[in-house]
Amino acid sequence: MHALVVALFLTQTPEPPSPAMAAVRATTENEFVDQLNEDGRHVRFGTKDKGAVHVWKPRAFKAATAVTVIYLHGFYTDVDRAILEHQLLTQFRDSGRNALFIVPEARSGRTDPVFWSDLKGLLELVEKRTKMKAPERVVVVGHSGAYKTIVEWLEHEPLEQVVLVDGLYGNDEEFRDWVTAATEKTHQLVLIGFDTQQRTEWFLRKHPEAVKLDDLPYLYDELPPSVRKAKLVFFQSERFDHMGMVTTGRLVPWLLHAFR
Repeated sequence: MHALVVALFLTQTPEPPSPAMAAVRATTENEFVDQLNEDGRHVRFGTKDKGAVHVWKPRAFKAATAVTVIYLHGFYTDVDRAILEHQLLTQFRDSGRNALFIVPEARSGRTDPVFWSDLKGLLELVEKRTKMKAPERVVVVGHSGAYKTIVEWLEHEPLEQVVLVDGLYGNDEEFRDWVTAATEKTHQLVLIGFDTQQRTEWFLRKHPEAVKLDDLPYLYDELPPSVRKAKLVFFQSERFDHMGMVTTGRLVPWLLHAFR
């Protein structure tokens, strides 16, 4: 009986790779697509061992006042599927944000590595492959498990704003240190809670100065300056669940617009 159990264990099918890992293995450096559409320019290029990177530059882009917005998807998808199924380019367009939008491959499972631990290296590669210069000021929006990648980027000096869309699953101390750091540049951390609501409320107990709202405003509702410029802002989501936050096409455009 013991030998039979061992034999069955040895012949078990290995766990399939996560969507992101499968996409990374299927992507090559030779991949490059450049599309000029009515609302902007969309470039997709492949890399070695890090998957695909999408870059979108809106037609109304103005370099003098633009920022770089990096969006990181969450678990159970890959960057190409997130671009299509979550209609990310449409969401970026609808935000009206004057930005160069960059969407690299990100972790989609708990055992996945952080593909882009070097934010500066990612920005330099985008400029090299697309010939588009990324604005110096950086904003990062991450959904769910994207927080693991963002933690690696907190030391990047031009990073001034982090938006965790139901994404505070860990590394509380690192995010706390970043938002409270005494630097010439003010850091802003925006937290939206649904599955992470209880953890976020514990996080905020040490920050009585944080601005808290019981629900998310409606699309394109303006925020008062006291909220828009606060260092730490928390929204409790009642209308959107964990995936609805990024798939309905309502929350991400509003966040990018309201915290511009």
